[in-house]
Amino acid sequence: MWGSMNTEWYMCSKGKNQSPVNIEPRELLFDPALKHIEFQGEMITGTVINNGVDLTVDVNNTGQYKPVNISLGPLSYTYTIAQIKLHFGFWDGQGSEHSVNGEFFDGEVHIIAYNSDVYSNLTHAHKSPRGVVILAAFLQIGRRSDTEFSIITELSKLVLYKGQRARLKSLDIISMLPKTDNYITYEGSFTQPGCYETVTWIVLNRPIQITTEQMANLRELRQRDIAYPQAFMANNRRPVMPLNRRTLRTNINFKKGCTMEQDMHYQYNSHLRVKK
Repeated sequence: MWGSMNTEWYMCSKGKNQSPVNIEPRELLFDPALKHIEFQGEMITGTVINNGVDLTVDVNNTGQYKPVNISLGPLSYTYTIAQIKLHFGFWDGQGSEHSVNGEFFDGEVHIIAYNSDVYSNLTHAHKSPRGVVILAAFLQIGRRSDTEFSIITELSKLVLYKGQRARLKSLDIISMLPKTDNYITYEGSFTQPGCYETVTWIVLNRPIQITTEQMANLRELRQRDIAYPQAFMANNRRPVMPLNRRTLRTNINFKKGCTMEQDMHYQYNSHLRVKK
């Protein structure tokens, strides 16, 4: 549909390497060459924005903290974090963009970084080869709260309507992420127009735990201004796209036997999901 709305969005309907996708655990390819993901830096500042489509954090890379960089893993370059975007649904278990074995999570966080070895910013990189990496973490409602993620959900109360902004004074982005070295990676696209196929996806194999109250805060966000309070933002996810013979690689060694339970691989740890 997007491709017919704007000629610059033609990849949304013509592209063969589109995202998101369903992650089928039995079809993952273990790649022993995949390294751990390395971060340089921890803290970010920026602006939380309700843009009507999603809740976005625009990272300020010229502020008091040095830019946070991502390298290694499946990456040949260094990537600098520029944005964080949130996707979530009205109902539990329907909010993530990627799915695992056909099942969705309550939401999904995208940490978007551009190739700072080659490009000067995200705008220059998003249409370019090897331009962007998106680190994705699922959101899962549970009994305990992620302290850093709660900073974002508290600020979301200040940006209920499209166009509203709030200052993010500081966020420890590394502490916000789940504690895992394991991930799934593939080559894909942005999940919003113009769907450029310039993204290396890294999907972490553990979710961020959030509370019912935190998710309720996100579900109060609106797509439009205060004159249209009935236009809620929830369900801001793109449907799963065909894999089209792409390979989904992982650094999870399926031949480890019982240690796979320690790695908490989705296929063997279905108890991690909240029963609906």
